[in-house]
Amino acid sequence: MLESGLYRAVTVVGGKDHSLILLQSGEVLGWGGAGSGDLPPPGLDICGTSKKDNSQPVFITKPARYSSLSAGYGLSFGISAQQVFLWGFSPIGIGGQGSISELPLLIDGLSAITKVAVRQVHFAAVDQSGQLATWGLNIDGALGRPTLQSNAPPAFITDLPPIQEVAIGDNFMIALSKAGKVFTWGSNSAGQLGLGHLEAKAAPELVSLPAEIKSIAVGSTHVLALSQEGVIFAWGSNQFGQLASNQKKYSAQPRAVKMPEKITALAAGTHFSLALSASGSVYAWGWNGYGQLGLNDSHSRSMPSKIPQLSEVRFIAAGDMHSLAIGKHHVYGWGNNAAGQIGNAAPKQ
Repeated sequence: MLESGLYRAVTVVGGKDHSLILLQSGEVLGWGGAGSGDLPPPGLDICGTSKKDNSQPVFITKPARYSSLSAGYGLSFGISAQQVFLWGFSPIGIGGQGSISELPLLIDGLSAITKVAVRQVHFAAVDQSGQLATWGLNIDGALGRPTLQSNAPPAFITDLPPIQEVAIGDNFMIALSKAGKVFTWGSNSAGQLGLGHLEAKAAPELVSLPAEIKSIAVGSTHVLALSQEGVIFAWGSNQFGQLASNQKKYSAQPRAVKMPEKITALAAGTHFSLALSASGSVYAWGWNGYGQLGLNDSHSRSMPSKIPQLSEVRFIAAGDMHSLAIGKHHVYGWGNNAAGQIGNAAPKQ
């Protein structure tokens, strides 16, 4: 739990083992593992273990102001003046940049960008006109566009309507159009494309949903979509109950999730789900091996459970195996803390 009284937190995001906060001033604080903006000592093996305490937040030093963030597997993306900056570690390099730097680097060739998404080897950006650019490895058609390059540079998907949001799972992507429609492509081994089958798709396809969607969240192999009326639809893997169902191991079609109150926001991590209600309460379900559900145990759940310690929450986020929330006066973190990704109030697990 991190005190946020001095700086008003606007957004918090979680990566594999790091966390970032966007402040009202446009400044960014990061903590945890690679991608947090904390420079490693010279010569440090990125795969090695450092004795350094990474749980203390550090400022991302340049540029001075950001408007949006995304955190992935050791990588972070930020938008400043509608340009995309990256920092952290990438096993494949990104957009011609080197594989590691905790100092933000500009990605050339992208302009007028409003939203970004980063995973491990797949990346995406939305510009102000709603065009969606993707790049990285095209595993199972995850880039949603034809390319034979092993590590493709940024290019736009031409057969999509104007997009407002994009999210990336394990070798698949989900895009939300400005009209509230959901499009999916890439790997589909657990029905995560929501198309009623398990076949991978190399080009975007429309998901059949009974309502207009206002936001999306993606875990490793499951998807959550929130309607304008506050109803959650879920599909994909249900191995740990992350779809809030105990009926099947997966669902290849969207199904409504029964909640005790109206939901206003969603977050998804590796095999677990979070929902924020209109009253400021947080509900959690799915895999709980590291306590990421915040329910004082490590038992997985197939039904949404209210986190008792949280109230007056206004924003939620999920990393790989940790969870984050912005409350009235504090930023909270819980779950896996091996790299200090939930902050300095909890012992490392």
